[in-house]
Amino acid sequence: MTGRWNEIVKQYRMRQGFSQTQLAKIMKVSQRTISRWERGEDCPGLTQQRRLRDLGIRPPDAFLRSLTASVIHCPAPRALSLTPRLRLVAFSKPALAKRPSIVHWVGKDLVEIACGVLEEMLDDHDLQRAISNMEIAGVVTTTRSVLRTGDPDAEGTFRTTISYFFHEGTLFSDAISAPASPDESCGYVPFPCEEILSEPVEPAVSSALDACSR
Repeated sequence: MTGRWNEIVKQYRMRQGFSQTQLAKIMKVSQRTISRWERGEDCPGLTQQRRLRDLGIRPPDAFLRSLTASVIHCPAPRALSLTPRLRLVAFSKPALAKRPSIVHWVGKDLVEIACGVLEEMLDDHDLQRAISNMEIAGVVTTTRSVLRTGDPDAEGTFRTTISYFFHEGTLFSDAISAPASPDESCGYVPFPCEEILSEPVEPAVSSALDACSR
């Protein structure tokens, strides 16, 4: 097995929804040991590496590494999460500048602090079912505040495009935001997969460019 063990262990734990304590019990080590592995201060011994292989743990694949890098280096506020509980995987520097406390939520479920339009979306069972069934490709939202983090500079009106996709059986959401007029009404509009598949390429590109320019 190749790759950096801190990335391998943390990625596996986050995908499975385990806490460090839960993974420590499975591995028969202390929570502190898991924490040291994830911080890169130590790595599993040969016996522990075999145990990790038995659990099916492997290095993050090229796709997720590339996507995470794309999110981190995005020039706009952007976040990658595991759906449906919005477990935060990665975020861009503008997202951190917009909401500094987000750094403490990596590996945690943002659903716990959702508010406003985001909370409405999570409570919309028909929408969530359609997303899980991949009937909905994404959602465009207009929001002012969607997370209760207490950041004083987190206010403002934003238009966010959220794209949903499955990778290796796991549903991800990729959200990227841009400032919007403060006069716009808050809300969300889903766009079904069938509309995207049936729309010619040129009009689709034109619509996307028009939306970005507004």
